[in-house]
Amino acid sequence: MKTTYDKKADALYISFQNGKKREKIAKTVKVNSFFFVDMGKKGEIHGIEVLNAGMHMAIPKIAISGATNKRPRKV
Repeated sequence: MKTTYDKKADALYISFQNGKKREKIAKTVKVNSFFFVDMGKKGEIHGIEVLNAGMHMAIPKIAISGATNKRPRKV
């Protein structure tokens, strides 16, 4: 699992893909205005994007746990 957080956009992306080979995302499911789930062909979850992340969770704790300041993928 890897997390990336963009402070300027206040967007968090949690990736569940491990290893060098990255599976293609088959579809993105919009849960609501703030949460998006990237899924593979077989229905497996590849990642979760949280917009306005600071409103939903304690970002400083996430940033300390190894999050980078890379910009998440646009949906």
